[in-house]
Amino acid sequence: MSSLYEAMSLEAAESIARQLKEKPNSCLGLPTGRSPIGCYKILAHWSKEGMLDWSEARCFALDDYIDVEESLSFQTFLASNLHRHTNAKPENCFNPRFVDNYDQLIADCGGLDLVMLGLGTNGHIAFNEPGTPAESWTHCITLTEDTRRSNQEFFGSLDAVPTHAVTMGIATILASDRIVLIVSGERKRPALNRVLSGAIDINIPASHLAAHKKLKIIADFDILS
Repeated sequence: MSSLYEAMSLEAAESIARQLKEKPNSCLGLPTGRSPIGCYKILAHWSKEGMLDWSEARCFALDDYIDVEESLSFQTFLASNLHRHTNAKPENCFNPRFVDNYDQLIADCGGLDLVMLGLGTNGHIAFNEPGTPAESWTHCITLTEDTRRSNQEFFGSLDAVPTHAVTMGIATILASDRIVLIVSGERKRPALNRVLSGAIDINIPASHLAAHKKLKIIADFDILS
């Protein structure tokens, strides 16, 4: 683990911790994948040390596969890497696979206060693939081969990676009060540059983030070069 990745993870964890301390009953949108693992390790440590209280927090998974073995689901990922190491209540940890109207549930809880996102090499955020309209709310989607190939290491082969998923939509994400985008790996620089350019491109879902007033970008490489 590089020092730059560790620094990115610490800054991301501090953003989550600050949100929880400012508003204990915050609604958080939480990602899966390689990028947030370091952040979650830090949050888990702080939680075990009694430095963070999740008892009133509501945690919303950004997305999950459809028709996936439960051990490989994002539900299991979040439970293993974060939830079980905190005092978050299981009934307050939500996943779009198990909720008929995710956006209504989010609204009923007061709306998202902070969403943390990773960035796909093709510019996807959550599982919003290129071509997803900005007006999209939580929906099912067919995954691109690029996304499936990026995740095949968790399944052993490309054929084993699910082809469909359910995800918060771009509109769901943009409705959050704050957004933290964590970007790990130089291979994601081209997609990040499209975000930094400020130009909206439907083929780069992350480009829509540039319009958000409270967007924080954290990378494990120099984003100015």
